[in-house]
Amino acid sequence: MSERSPSTTRLAIVGIVVISLFASLLARLWYLQIVNDSEYAVRADDINLRVIHTEGTRGRILDRNGKVLVDNRVSNVVSLDRSKMGGVDDVERVAMFDDLAAELTRFGFPTKAPSIEELYQDKRYGPLELVPIATDVPPDLDLFLAEHSEEFPGVVVRRTAVRTYPYGRLAAHIVGYIGEINDRELEKKRGQGVVPDDTGRSGASRERKTYVGGNEIGKSGIEATQEAALRGVPAEQVIQVDARGEYVTTVKEAEPKPGDDVWLTIDIDLQAMAEQLLAERLAGVRAGTDKDGRSLRAPQGSAVIIDPNNGEILAMASYPTFDPSQLVNGIDSVLWARLNDKAAGQPLFNWALQGTYAAASTFKLFTATAGLETGFLAPGNDSFVDRGAYKVPGCKGGKCEFQNAGRVRHGTVNVARSLTVSSDVFYYWIADQLWQGRDRFGEQPIQDVAGRYGLGDRTGVDLPGEATGRLPTPGLLAQLNAENPDAYPRGKWFTGDNLNTAIGQGDVLVTPLQLADAYATFANGGTRYRPQIVLKVTRPIDTGEAPADPSNFELVATVAPEALATVTFTGDHYQQILDGLVGVVGSGDGTARRPWLANRTAWPMAGKTGTAQVNGKADTSIFAGFGPAGAGLRPEYAISVIIPEAGFGSEVSAPLAFQIMKPVSEGTVPETISDRDRALRDATAAKLAEAVAAAGPPPAPTPTPAPTPVPTIGAPG
Repeated sequence: MSERSPSTTRLAIVGIVVISLFASLLARLWYLQIVNDSEYAVRADDINLRVIHTEGTRGRILDRNGKVLVDNRVSNVVSLDRSKMGGVDDVERVAMFDDLAAELTRFGFPTKAPSIEELYQDKRYGPLELVPIATDVPPDLDLFLAEHSEEFPGVVVRRTAVRTYPYGRLAAHIVGYIGEINDRELEKKRGQGVVPDDTGRSGASRERKTYVGGNEIGKSGIEATQEAALRGVPAEQVIQVDARGEYVTTVKEAEPKPGDDVWLTIDIDLQAMAEQLLAERLAGVRAGTDKDGRSLRAPQGSAVIIDPNNGEILAMASYPTFDPSQLVNGIDSVLWARLNDKAAGQPLFNWALQGTYAAASTFKLFTATAGLETGFLAPGNDSFVDRGAYKVPGCKGGKCEFQNAGRVRHGTVNVARSLTVSSDVFYYWIADQLWQGRDRFGEQPIQDVAGRYGLGDRTGVDLPGEATGRLPTPGLLAQLNAENPDAYPRGKWFTGDNLNTAIGQGDVLVTPLQLADAYATFANGGTRYRPQIVLKVTRPIDTGEAPADPSNFELVATVAPEALATVTFTGDHYQQILDGLVGVVGSGDGTARRPWLANRTAWPMAGKTGTAQVNGKADTSIFAGFGPAGAGLRPEYAISVIIPEAGFGSEVSAPLAFQIMKPVSEGTVPETISDRDRALRDATAAKLAEAVAAAGPPPAPTPTPAPTPVPTIGAPG
């Protein structure tokens, strides 16, 4: 048997290895091309596909009667299309941005080239998304850029919808404003989007409303809280690009859809009247001084009107206010500083729900309720002799005597009369006795009752930024002392703390909305509703037609009244308090009698004046009330008015409240017209005047000849 040579053997081994390698390679190619081709095809497509995001038009905001408070209009926006700037190098781009900034400035839009470069480099915008540079440019600038497109490659003018405000500044704090989404908001929304909370409702849509850099989002007011409903459904256009990122073809294209319309509970006519009268009242107070020579600055003020039967807010006026149209294209640092300037009254601040003030004597409603509810003010122990001052029994140190304003003596008073004449002494007595008898009545019965009326916590209204107010308690005082002993050096609760709390002074703080809601709670018999600002949400069928036409929308959601708590009254407790509050307005010695007579409502009202003392400043003027009020009458309106540094409640806030409620009670609230309708009316009148002038004076009438006299038969000759 012959043997193979070593070289032959080695050659055979190499051949086997080569064949094995080729076999493995062919097998891998077969797997990639045949077995797993779909997976890699998808990955390749992903690499070459891009998504272009287009915002849908935001929904409108309407008042309860369907009047449009916030609408949309078309705006021309100069933008950068970076996908068309691939052939422009860095040097050319810098020169082009210099020229573009110069042209924008020439057309009235002051712009600097570095600002354009910064936007061009902004990573929030996708490579194929348009980057906005200037908004609301005129048609002649659009035409100029079109004619010089070769000089400005990638600079385009697109048409987009922007917010418009038919009623100008009216209800600005309620509707709020929108702005460009910031990095924090975008990170929160990225990959999440907004899914409208309308599951299970007729016509519900579960389409996601995603965000990308440059999108607009609600920043305050209803624009913020109703973002999910108002935001339109964006369109996502899928395109294919080549390796250089240049457009090849459109793979998928969808149309954006408009957002839903949000109807508010407010009546814009009542809102307009309340805002106007509030502004006039503040202007009338300013520059005066009180009896102690302190300046009546009245830096801000607010008025809130609620339907006691369901919690619907009918008007919420806050002054000073702002023009939301100024914020449409973004807000610069100068305007932002001015809108938040304390010296100017912080116009961006909604004082109706963000301002906090001592409740003063309006708090006596809650102390009276506590005195009756605990059983302390039982028959035989339900009156007290008011001699103008109250001395705490057994007090040997510190402040032991507390007095009425001006040390006025009111004689024997009970619940009803104490409210009518606003006796502080009566409530000092209640507070002292409840604190001394805390083993029987509990440590904080006054605060517990006030809490059920809604004080000391947010009301839950669907508006951002609401303040909690403050309801001081022994526990809270100890906590504040532990957290900040410099600001709160005393952690122990004393009798004097209870006395100050009982008349709404000390550390008691309320918002105007809380106060209106509390008096609405009493007005309806004790049910506290969550203050409601949204009435319903509808989906328009044709955005070009009237939004309030029932045939032109689909109901998406309605907001039902929500009861949050109950204040219970037994026996004649409710009547005792009601008699006192009615007496404030209707009795000869009621603290609000004179201002009511000056603006007498068509039906009787009940209420309470308040004058809060503030160290170093003029008093805060307060009034809270409701109407119609009295036997057999169903209250329909509750109102609160608070104006700081304005003087007595009976001299400023109460007169304003009645000035507002008088036309309400008479059904004579003047109709307000939108700026758009006013402009149309004025334009029509101007055209009519021009036509009359062009026609010249009317021709002189042709003289009529005198009739020939007819002799009368039998007349003397």
